[in-house]
Amino acid sequence: MSLDDDAELKAYSQGSLGGSKGAAEERKGGAWDRMKGDDPNWRLKTVDGQATLADIKKRRRDELEEAQEEGTSRKFKIVNHTSEDSAVLGEKTLFSHYCSICGEHCVAADCKISKLPKRSTDRAFALEESSHFHKKYANFGERILLKRPNGVEKQYRFYCRQCRQPIGYRPSPENNTSKFSYFYQDSLVDEQSGAIALR
Repeated sequence: MSLDDDAELKAYSQGSLGGSKGAAEERKGGAWDRMKGDDPNWRLKTVDGQATLADIKKRRRDELEEAQEEGTSRKFKIVNHTSEDSAVLGEKTLFSHYCSICGEHCVAADCKISKLPKRSTDRAFALEESSHFHKKYANFGERILLKRPNGVEKQYRFYCRQCRQPIGYRPSPENNTSKFSYFYQDSLVDEQSGAIALR
């Protein structure tokens, strides 16, 4: 490659060559072709039907791009859901439970809390969190330590939002997972009209 070609390519890349854009493209192409022609290693000599490493890499890159494009289109799953399909999904009935003193809505669950099994130590209703859907509308309070025959029990209590009556407790804090939630025996009523303040 001659010095004129180097100067011509440099001038083109800086945009300092005068004349029309087409003429500049033509000059660049000419210098580029001369540069390729001067270098004996520019083109590899291959037998017909034989692929070079560059061809194999390009084909692999194209295959990966196609697979990626197909993968992104698979992310979207269109589901038509109508009211007729709702029976298939298994709707559950939710039961509301209210504070027995003020009538504030405290718990929504897929079972009646008064029908749950009772704990032997304090007769509190035991709701297994992994098998029953529930939502507590309560304020979580402090940790209480109670002495039991087998040792010390930790209780993280929750209270009614309006009157601060203790509703129940968990063995773990509010944000941690727990096997059970316990509800005190007379803390909740099934009907809001059953609350003492609303009689």
